[in-house]
Amino acid sequence: MEVMASTAATAIVIAAATAFLLKFLGWYEELSARIAINRHARETYELLAYGGVSGSVGKDGTNNVYGLREMNKAPGGPGGTLRSNYAVTLTSNRLTLTPDKLAAMTVSCSANAIPLPDCRIGPGPGGGATQSVQGWVGQDIQVTGGPGAVGNTVEVTFNIINPFEIQRAIGPSAFSENYRAIFTLNRGEPDP
Repeated sequence: MEVMASTAATAIVIAAATAFLLKFLGWYEELSARIAINRHARETYELLAYGGVSGSVGKDGTNNVYGLREMNKAPGGPGGTLRSNYAVTLTSNRLTLTPDKLAAMTVSCSANAIPLPDCRIGPGPGGGATQSVQGWVGQDIQVTGGPGAVGNTVEVTFNIINPFEIQRAIGPSAFSENYRAIFTLNRGEPDP
């Protein structure tokens, strides 16, 4: 009888410890995903602000892909985009950089805008039950303002997702974050 009582008490303690361990692993996944989202947000911000260097030579004879701070007018415009298959893409000086592109993966949509902002269930643009994802940018990067704006500035808003975790999330907001920045267009001559 005493052995049975001690075995039952031990089983209860082990069950509680296992439940806490599983809860801790869930917290760890969320924190790791948040760190990865912030890392990719910084990378997106730095690419948009400062540009980068390409392996090819551009229109002006350099291999510079100019960021917003080195431009005369904001990129994009009607029909323009700063992302392709969820990966950030910056084009300037007739060169293009896509630094955080990853192998294509398929994310299943459960409803409109869930788990990805581009999910559309049913007919119409973007309609379908799956999305092909190759990056961390959740929706089109919005650039507003430009020449004539206060101080020749542009406001940039973007959404970063964790494509590896967002499909498993109960609420997609746990693995998605919105960011906003204001940049000054500093180039005094036309963009190359």
